[in-house]
Amino acid sequence: MSEPLLTIGEVAERAHVATSTIRYYERRGLLVADARKSGQRRYRDATLRRLVFIGMLQDAGLGLDDIHRILNAADVAEWKAVATRRLEVLDEQIRRLSDARAYLAGALLCRYDHPATDCKIMGTEIDRRLAESVNRG
Repeated sequence: MSEPLLTIGEVAERAHVATSTIRYYERRGLLVADARKSGQRRYRDATLRRLVFIGMLQDAGLGLDDIHRILNAADVAEWKAVATRRLEVLDEQIRRLSDARAYLAGALLCRYDHPATDCKIMGTEIDRRLAESVNRG
């Protein structure tokens, strides 16, 4: 018994994407229709799973070019290099967001009228940044 084939609408619904997205991914070389029936695209479950995987990579912040590199990697080292680069970017973003959170949390701890001029917590960070800019310049 052969594997059931899904229509583009069924795949789109199950993957929570628009049918136009699937067509676009096909043009970009990320997906390939598994068959055609009366001129209509049909897809196997494995292709649906690939589509969901593309969404997962997008959720991780990868662009379609990097996703293409992962999907078409010649070996494990190639796709892991792409993932490693993205992980490094995410780590830097997390560090920056943690710093931003700490600044705002610190400002909320100030009991003075204005965080830019009266708050010792913010003043310390302002001084650190000014010293850092002097050391760089």
